[in-house]
Amino acid sequence: MSPRPRSRIAWLLSLAVVLGLLSSVVPASAGAPGPAPAPWAGDRKTQVAGPTDDLFRTSSPAMVGDPVFHPCGDRIEGGRCGRIEVWADPRFQGLGTMSVGFVRFPRRDRDTPSQGTIVAVEGGPGYSTIGTRSWYLSLFRPLMDHRSLLLMDLRGTGRSDAIDCPELQTWRTGSHSMSWAAAEAACARQLGPLASRYGSAFAADDLATLLDGLGIEGIDLYGDSYGTFFAQTFAVRHPDLVDTLTVDAAYPIEGADPWWRDLNDAAVVAVRRSCERDPTCQGNPVASLRDLVRRVRREPFEGMAPDADGRRWRVKFTPASMNVALGYSGYSSPIDRELVAASRAALGRHPDTAPLLRILAENEWHYGGGDVHVYSQGLASATSCNDYPLLWDRFASVPERKQGFVDSVADLEDADPRAFDPVRISEWAWSPDAAYRSCIRWPAPKHYVPPFPDAGAYPNVPTLVLVGEFDSVTSPAGSRQVSQDFPGATFVEVPNGYHVTALGDRAHCVERIVRRFVRTTHPGDTACVGRDYPPVRVVARFPETAADVHGSRAHRAAVIAAGTVGDVMARWSSMYGYDGVGLRGGTFKTVGLWTPSWWLRGVRWVQDVPVDGTIESNFGTGVSMARVTLAGGGVPPSTLRIRWNSLTPMRPAVVTGRVGAARVHQRVPTP
Repeated sequence: MSPRPRSRIAWLLSLAVVLGLLSSVVPASAGAPGPAPAPWAGDRKTQVAGPTDDLFRTSSPAMVGDPVFHPCGDRIEGGRCGRIEVWADPRFQGLGTMSVGFVRFPRRDRDTPSQGTIVAVEGGPGYSTIGTRSWYLSLFRPLMDHRSLLLMDLRGTGRSDAIDCPELQTWRTGSHSMSWAAAEAACARQLGPLASRYGSAFAADDLATLLDGLGIEGIDLYGDSYGTFFAQTFAVRHPDLVDTLTVDAAYPIEGADPWWRDLNDAAVVAVRRSCERDPTCQGNPVASLRDLVRRVRREPFEGMAPDADGRRWRVKFTPASMNVALGYSGYSSPIDRELVAASRAALGRHPDTAPLLRILAENEWHYGGGDVHVYSQGLASATSCNDYPLLWDRFASVPERKQGFVDSVADLEDADPRAFDPVRISEWAWSPDAAYRSCIRWPAPKHYVPPFPDAGAYPNVPTLVLVGEFDSVTSPAGSRQVSQDFPGATFVEVPNGYHVTALGDRAHCVERIVRRFVRTTHPGDTACVGRDYPPVRVVARFPETAADVHGSRAHRAAVIAAGTVGDVMARWSSMYGYDGVGLRGGTFKTVGLWTPSWWLRGVRWVQDVPVDGTIESNFGTGVSMARVTLAGGGVPPSTLRIRWNSLTPMRPAVVTGRVGAARVHQRVPTP
């Protein structure tokens, strides 16, 4: 798929994201700006972003396919960096060549025979695989005594002449001088004849060229998100080079529904199941979403709301906004955690729209694509427009495409009128937030090369297909189809899991399965997925003031303290930096990945009770603790300590300390 860059979502993988962190630790599917890699100091033309005349490299045919190594610099320890020239299109060598960058991390034990080479491929499309190296090194390091790890930036990304289309790279919601379709058209004009040469098939052949140049006869291939699309394309085109195939968050390279209805289905299922598994979640959650859509259909909710980093944006929640939220819910748990309660708060007798508008502010596309060497939106559009199924004839004229889209909408309304429930088809299909009209002005490809060749076949190679149960970016249904395409593939669905399951795996269950599969070609016992990934802790309700929290003063203080702590922690996965704000005011800071900490200063989850204090959590063990002080809204000055385990979210948190002069020992829902 082509998700827009996110902050720390990819670390949760669960969202990018992937998306402040160390410049050398750029999460998958994450878009946090970072320093660009050192430029290649070659003397041949390499600037894809320049005028048309600069798109053609002047290298000689003798240089094609011959890897050239060069110093990596301080930012890549232990790797051997290089570049290789590949034909832009080997059928038309007059188009010249492209330069592809790679890094090879040699096996540590050089005294015993090699057991092979692992190749990992990043998602997007558009992300730099080399930029995500820390995640791949972490996943495969236990195998690297006897195996090398090879990372190649696909053509048009990262160190492989990243495409820089300014109008696309800087495009953002509500602040752009042209439409998305116009920005894509400008990018295509910039690329000229190469616009149709950034498909997955060309990139797959680049990898085959690199393997041949390095003398590698077979690889263990791992791809996540769009990397699964690429990996399947490579396996179909070069089956003799694949020893094992692991695809994490997969979707099919042929036969996919151009409406991607499976993604909407997956998002709604996630909302329903999250509620069913949390005893504090009452009522029909999907009915609440439908009620909200009916309400905003009459009059949208509009106002200022903060994103996860505290920047405030004017947002409008329309029916289409529901599908924006549901679409992003597949990256990590915060939306499934909060959307139903936020909807009910907005529908109350005295509508409280703050939680709902915040969800939208955190998930609209405010920042553009960031550093093009981390994520190239130009490459994302080029690959998507060349490879993905479209709602019109790919080779038709623009007017014919526009009519084809109108006809496709009408056909879907006749065939499946509830396709995007709880949103009407027309509300979503025509929304500028939907991607269905993307590519409508991208030029028809000349001499088309599809991801799946006309005479292609799925190879009988050991294949492992992984997916999170709540992944609405690449759905369980799509991943299951991939597992059925490859003969004898093993399919593993991770309960309560989100987009991409093995990278940054807190429980270490899926990453052990992946390593065992690469080592033995069998996944072994996968029972751990059923016990190591806890349900989502759903917010029961969003009280606006302390008076909305019923019970004794001690209970009220404990609930507000725990609710504030949980609300702050939930922002972590969507942040670009280290500073955030409370739902209704106050600020906090956070640092750390595996063992993050937070410092709260006057954070207001309810309007009239500011909370100060600290939070510490260990994502590996789940052990968490907060020390907070609070007062206001009828809550006397209180000093509380909250202890809980995030891996057992349905077990109550224990709150101890003082509320006023009284000692308290309360049990409340886990933050």
